[in-house]
Amino acid sequence: MAGIMTGMAALSAPFAWGGDIHICVDRRVMAMDPAPNAPHFDSITVPGGTVFNYAGHAFGPADDPLDEAHAAPYGNGWRGLPPGEEQRRRALQMEDIGGDKGYHRPEAAVMTSAPAVLTAARPCATVTAQAVLSADWTWTADHIPADPHVYFQAYGSVQGTHFDPTFATDPDLFQWIAAHGGLNGIVTSDIEQSITLHSDD
Repeated sequence: MAGIMTGMAALSAPFAWGGDIHICVDRRVMAMDPAPNAPHFDSITVPGGTVFNYAGHAFGPADDPLDEAHAAPYGNGWRGLPPGEEQRRRALQMEDIGGDKGYHRPEAAVMTSAPAVLTAARPCATVTAQAVLSADWTWTADHIPADPHVYFQAYGSVQGTHFDPTFATDPDLFQWIAAHGGLNGIVTSDIEQSITLHSDD
């Protein structure tokens, strides 16, 4: 949806900060070679005001939410799982990709309150966050419970009083990693405060 919009929306004044989100660099993206003009991963600063959109069900921690560490070759499930657990995961994957028409994805997003420095040695950090409400982006959840079984992914950033849902693949390593789906978050304490994005139109 963001691709057909102007990409900028005004932000209402925030209230007190809410709960926490545990954010990590995805280990698969960390291992990728960055663009030729981008530095290799050593550390990145995730700015305060980074917005994370609901991404799907998590089967592992925020640095590997789809449990790629135990994935079988050729996308054929996961190694060493009991059949019941593998069946459960496959059903949840079908929900996430829209294969289950009875499932309604949560319309939820959160925004971080402060910058976080992530390094190869410490690829995760916990920061406070608020829920984000927006008619344009159809985010309606003003209460986001802590849940280790769902994850969020970096979707855009608030710059001044505007929201920008684009990440450039330029030499800025934060931008490059975010553009490649490499920043994930899991809400670790209930988020009960929210802000609202308003369209410029």
